[in-house]
Amino acid sequence: MRDIPLPDGRDAVSAYQRPPLTATLGLIGAILAVYLCEAVFRIDGSGTLFDPGISTLVALGALDKSLVVEGGQWWRLFSAPLLHGGVPHLALNSLALLFAGAALERVVGPIWFAAIFVVGALGGGLASLAINAADLISVGASGAIMGLFAAALVIAYRFPMQSRQRRLMLSGSLGVLIPSLIPLFDGLFGQRIDFAAHIGGAIAGGIVGGTLLGLWHPDTEAPPHRKTAIAIAVLGLCGAIFAASQVVATYSSQTLAVHVIPDARLPKGMDEIRARSAELLAEFPRDPRSHIYRAVTLQGDNDNAGAEREWRAALAEREMLRAFFKPELEHLIRVNLALLLKESGRRAEAAAMAQPVCAFKGERQILLENAGLCRR
Repeated sequence: MRDIPLPDGRDAVSAYQRPPLTATLGLIGAILAVYLCEAVFRIDGSGTLFDPGISTLVALGALDKSLVVEGGQWWRLFSAPLLHGGVPHLALNSLALLFAGAALERVVGPIWFAAIFVVGALGGGLASLAINAADLISVGASGAIMGLFAAALVIAYRFPMQSRQRRLMLSGSLGVLIPSLIPLFDGLFGQRIDFAAHIGGAIAGGIVGGTLLGLWHPDTEAPPHRKTAIAIAVLGLCGAIFAASQVVATYSSQTLAVHVIPDARLPKGMDEIRARSAELLAEFPRDPRSHIYRAVTLQGDNDNAGAEREWRAALAEREMLRAFFKPELEHLIRVNLALLLKESGRRAEAAAMAQPVCAFKGERQILLENAGLCRR
């Protein structure tokens, strides 16, 4: 597109009625809708309306290396770019996406714009997984946005050297890419910046932009290979829909995860169990292990009634036991409660409590058989 002067002094670019930024506004609407879901489905005790918190973000599909690599939850590559860590994060990315749309969508059209967004998002996510530490949780559309600006930077060279369009695309893209790829503002608003995602998204977007530039005939207004762009955009949409279905399927277990004692907080040895059992029970009342620690402590103090109460409370957390622990933990609870009931003279009740464990061969079954609590 060239700047052609008109009789009244205007140019063709300014006189041309610009088409609406369909894809840009649609993507902004999507990330705003997802942030509303972050607020509505925020996990209790995790963050605030303006800062959803790590637990909420992970539950709704944040990029967590252990869950993707070890857990096979690749769908998080599609959900994480739509999530944001707070209102400032959301506002900055929405504004940057609007600028990217103004620079690129009217040049390549909404389909290719959406396709480049998808490629940038995936490139940013893969780079984040490859480069960042395993404990870093990543969310946000910035990788995809860097891909859009990098593509705009390359596609700008399609226009004549002195054209206004080229100048605007180059200055706008460089104005965003340079500060975004250099760690100058890390920690702004109290949040870390995933520069790996920025770099990965920019590389992916630059590759797409360079490919289009090489294939795009100078006399053709629309970029080539529209069907390829449609396929990529549809892939992104299907990936996001599948990710949403997985979030729905795993959300309940993720909401329970905040009640689990972190590994670093687990007591080491009996002395620490006795010293910290009350503290852990107060802080993590849904974790069956909190009740186990307290039961062992009370039993050591000859408070059998209190110990029985805690063993039963541990067994009552069936949802937690099923979601986070192997069956052996329930067997441990049943064995100890059964032996305590037998010691209290309630043999029939003890046998009923032991029966599920008696069906499994092993040391605990032998222990219960020796106590006369397994029916043969």
